[in-house]
Amino acid sequence: MEHSKRFPVGLLLIGAVIATFILLIALPKTWEEATRKNPDGSHSLSEEWEDAIDHKKDKIENQELYKLVAKRSGMYLCKHCPTGKFYLYKGELYRYGTTGDGKNGRGYTDQWEEKNKLEFFHISFGDEATVKKGQAELIGTYALDSENMRHPLPGTPNAKNYWYRLVLPPGNNNLN
Repeated sequence: MEHSKRFPVGLLLIGAVIATFILLIALPKTWEEATRKNPDGSHSLSEEWEDAIDHKKDKIENQELYKLVAKRSGMYLCKHCPTGKFYLYKGELYRYGTTGDGKNGRGYTDQWEEKNKLEFFHISFGDEATVKKGQAELIGTYALDSENMRHPLPGTPNAKNYWYRLVLPPGNNNLN
């Protein structure tokens, strides 16, 4: 799995986020704004509305599956853990996720990664259905993942209330 590229992909993602914002501001609010009258008297969609539809379809067709991994050993937020925290060693998985907005569009800037002690790794690209299926498979099989299986069983002498085998990755609350 390759590390997400920072340039020019990062620049392109920033451009995509800005374009999305501009597009959302320019979305038609009324029927009159969403349509135009043709010279023959018939109606068709306005250029702005067609662009919005194309943008939405493109976003559905171009999704990314990623994982967040611990940059340093330490305690991490875990909403489904009894203590609300879970211990991860450097390099251990925190979360699987999907985005149509890219790493930075999802909010995972270098500053965010440093503050949260997490690192973003690209897994694959695909359409929304393919990427969501991949995410569900990865999250759903985490209970048997070799990394998770190295943790002790809950209730055994080596288990701690913040370090044991989990059903889901610490950063995922469900199969989404």
